Amino acid sequence: MSTIEVKEVKDSKMMKQFIMFPWTSKIYENDPAWVPPIIGDMKKLFNPKKGYFYDIGEVAYFLAYKDGVPAGRITAHVNRMYEEKYNKETGFFGFYEAIDDLDVARALFAVAEGWLKKKGKTRVEGPQSFSIYDSVGFEVFGEEIMPVVGLLHFAPYYKDHATACGYTKCIDWHCFLVKKIDDFKPYLKDVRENIMKNQDVKYVYYTPKELKKRAKEIHEIFNRAWDGNWGHLPLTDKQFKMLVDELKLVAVPELIVFAEKDGRTIGFIVSLPDMNPALKILNGRLYPWRLIKALRSIKKVKRIRTIIMGVLPEYRGQKIDDVFYLFTIENGIRLGYVESDCSLIVETNQKMIGALKPLKGQIYKTYRIYEKHI
Repeated sequence: MSTIEVKEVKDSKMMKQFIMFPWTSKIYENDPAWVPPIIGDMKKLFNPKKGYFYDIGEVAYFLAYKDGVPAGRITAHVNRMYEEKYNKETGFFGFYEAIDDLDVARALFAVAEGWLKKKGKTRVEGPQSFSIYDSVGFEVFGEEIMPVVGLLHFAPYYKDHATACGYTKCIDWHCFLVKKIDDFKPYLKDVRENIMKNQDVKYVYYTPKELKKRAKEIHEIFNRAWDGNWGHLPLTDKQFKMLVDELKLVAVPELIVFAEKDGRTIGFIVSLPDMNPALKILNGRLYPWRLIKALRSIKKVKRIRTIIMGVLPEYRGQKIDDVFYLFTIENGIRLGYVESDCSLIVETNQKMIGALKPLKGQIYKTYRIYEKHI
């Protein structure tokens, strides 16, 4: 009989095992859809002095060992911002990875649930790693397809682990793909200009100077515009800075547009080239020779992802979002992109899903968040 033991991560050696588990376990060794995360980013995220989550929550890291060999990992965490806005009964699990062994899965979930029970929680939700605007859900559709930049791929049996351990569907988040965006080329500019005739709004492309000038307003727009979306929590200052710093590294000016009225930023849209094929080449490490290969790979990318778009509530209904979409597709075509990904969109956001219908956007991947009462 194999021996399975779960231990809480207590030192740097165990944290290294936690971070490196997806590589050392060889779970994804023959999985073409896996895009390794950047190891340095993981170290920063899990560092209490640098990671944003430690300002708003508490987390425990666990490693499962089978016959003394690392066989899985999980976090259990509580989020004080969530408790203030929603309820104090819910805790979360995240960063789940494991070999395909239900005994290992049961041991990991049991320990995470036990930790959350001691914190007074009666309900578990996840995976959320750490929050709703980080990595969420296990893939339940399109698992064989490599995700776009900013999203992760997981072993296809993780959803089976969750259900075997008593978890049920909480909510789904969809990835939509608009193919052959050049089909819309003949009328894009005319439609956009016709809409803009009736607007008193100025549209400005991204530059580092513009981003710096508008950063505070963009932070406010995001927190206000997304309020009411499922599970929304305002981005903290540290969380927002982390996103801005990452954006600066990969920004394409024509794919990031700000809307301004009376000198005030009232909306924005951010799209990026799908860099995941290049990140796969890096295999988690920023070695110079891998960076050179990755940069070459980026030039071949034909897909963009619209990561986020927001308009202040008082300016909704003025078709500012329509102009954003049209600018993005129009410029995307000019830059040589042929596909546009819009994700993640929660299944309850029927307005945004409806807006994609004229573009013939199709769901090609779905991430599911699970829940369980404990």
